[in-house]
Amino acid sequence: MQNPLKRENDGLLFYLALLTGFFFLLEVSFFIQCNKAYLGDFTFVSNQIHIPWRIMPGIAYFIFAQLLLHTLFLFIVWSIAYFSAAALHLKGSARLQLALSTFALAVCWVIAANQLYFPNSRVIELTAMVFHQPMVVKAAMIFSASVLSLLALIGFIGVLRRYKAKTRWLSLPLLLALVLSYYFQRQPVIQPYTGASPNIIMVGVDSLRPDYLGHFGSDIQTPFMDNFLNHATVFTDSLTPLARTFPSWTGMLTGLYPKHVNVRTNLSDQSKANLAKALPQVLHEDGYQTIFGTDETRFSNISTAYGFQQLVTPPIGLNDFLLGTFNDFPLSNLVVNSGLGRILFPYSYANRPAYVTYDPESFLHLLKPVIVSSRHQPLFLAVHFCLPHSPYLWNQLSGYTTNGQARYAASVMRVDAQLNEFFAQLSQAGLLNNAIVVLLSDHGEALELPGDRVTEKSLFVHHQRDPMPVFYPPSVSKEAVNQSAGHGTDILGLTQYHTVLAVRLYGKATQAVGDRAGEVSTLDIMPTVLALAHLKIPNIDGVSLAPVVLGQVQQVPIRPIFVESDYSPQAIRTVYPETRKVFLEGIHLFSINNETTRLTVKPDMVNKIIHSKQVGIVAQGWMLALYPQKNGKRMPILVNLNNGEWTNDLGSRFALHSPEKGMMEKLTQFYGDELNHQSQG
Repeated sequence: MQNPLKRENDGLLFYLALLTGFFFLLEVSFFIQCNKAYLGDFTFVSNQIHIPWRIMPGIAYFIFAQLLLHTLFLFIVWSIAYFSAAALHLKGSARLQLALSTFALAVCWVIAANQLYFPNSRVIELTAMVFHQPMVVKAAMIFSASVLSLLALIGFIGVLRRYKAKTRWLSLPLLLALVLSYYFQRQPVIQPYTGASPNIIMVGVDSLRPDYLGHFGSDIQTPFMDNFLNHATVFTDSLTPLARTFPSWTGMLTGLYPKHVNVRTNLSDQSKANLAKALPQVLHEDGYQTIFGTDETRFSNISTAYGFQQLVTPPIGLNDFLLGTFNDFPLSNLVVNSGLGRILFPYSYANRPAYVTYDPESFLHLLKPVIVSSRHQPLFLAVHFCLPHSPYLWNQLSGYTTNGQARYAASVMRVDAQLNEFFAQLSQAGLLNNAIVVLLSDHGEALELPGDRVTEKSLFVHHQRDPMPVFYPPSVSKEAVNQSAGHGTDILGLTQYHTVLAVRLYGKATQAVGDRAGEVSTLDIMPTVLALAHLKIPNIDGVSLAPVVLGQVQQVPIRPIFVESDYSPQAIRTVYPETRKVFLEGIHLFSINNETTRLTVKPDMVNKIIHSKQVGIVAQGWMLALYPQKNGKRMPILVNLNNGEWTNDLGSRFALHSPEKGMMEKLTQFYGDELNHQSQG
């Protein structure tokens, strides 16, 4: 005959299991309610492109992880209820009432903690109906946590008293656990590389515009980057040839323009790229260990094809878009940034695009093992931090109470603190004892501010009968001609193309410290670091800035800089683009690799993208840009960057007294057949 106490405990577990299942179904219903648009978008996307079966194991693992986590939640609630009831000598309905109350308190704590610690969680749209005031949320979380802790303490004391004789055997495992904990937490003994070759470290910050740093006069607090720049050679007029992360980083790692490296857009097919003489490959052949790390891999799939031996990133592929975005459940949110969360939810851990749960510290934890380690060869380390990328949010900053410009400023300050911790890791590992360090941004960012576009209405040079040219389609937003937003969308929005670029030499090497004016390109990074490391420079587009860094010359090399836009569908040709509309409008461009599940641009769409591009040239304070028009022609825009005057009439006196003719010849020669439509003058 079954023991009555056992039947009672089985019934307790049964009721709690039912409630946990109901809670999980409630989370799923919350998810569906808050993500109707996204689920509809997934259906649309799956009808547009073939979804490979290789993503299914990842999805199955995600479902298993959610079930396992909720089972663990059930076990914890049951343990607290069972042992506290035993300690209080509760039976029957009193025991059941305690168990139900414990479950309710646990759910209350989970929901309140999710709302407090993850202010961008979409579940808050529903839970805020109950917890609508921050003080109510904090009070609910503190109260539930306090009662649960008290019950757990009562249960623990009761267990010790009741089973004192039987728990002596626990002392040995507990002692072993303490020893292992000390072993794994102690600081490792690091043997840094001590050879003659310098370590080479490239530190990139996504979407960072220079004028948001204190070094360039901003009021925003960026003490770490300001200190770095104050001890470095700073190139104040650095431009990227294409203001999107993947083409920009490819240019920096190869020294080649997008046209020459054959990477003209995000998610380009790397198998067709000219990567034979990429910087990581060159350095690897010279004995360097080569590592690349980033917290964003959705649109910038830097791979081992560049010569990197190791990648430190979230998992790459379609499941990043699916699981990284959709993983917004209260219970999983609370563990996603822990060691357990790293195992259960790899597509969310240290993944910047999963901004609801992204914790800047998690990316540093991901990097630390490969940085703080002994090594016997010089290191080439390239790391890209993506915190200031749109929507400028992470797990500690709410997007409901601030506008985009304020969020961007906050993200710049937060990434400054993130870099400070990262450089502490580098110093701890001895990597800065002898190093060439480049601090850069892959591109800038336009923030809808006046002046984010170099075409001021009052400085338009034209005949009285000539209308102002139209750059944007008609929009309810009524964009001003001097406004721009985002990056890679508008080459006249030079804040999109203007980058941070500074070189600092650590160790015994001496350098020229201070700002250096004059147009340079991010393509110059590769030849500069090779020259500073006394290595041969291959035949590339970039030029070495090493003589400027070393103080051998004061002026940067004078030559034209070519720039181009990325694919710009109708939805993005506005200073107020909607990310979702942009993605859906451009989905037909992509296909999914069945083996890697990575998104790439379809080969037959590459030409369409190329011929939709705006192209331009910047030279000695002037800019000439060509904009595709509906009539098949390209509208020229000529800008004097020194005084801001501009025109679209190349026959005007202003244009005739400018270097426009020579610039047009260089631009036409560089892009060749791509400019197969006559420019309209």
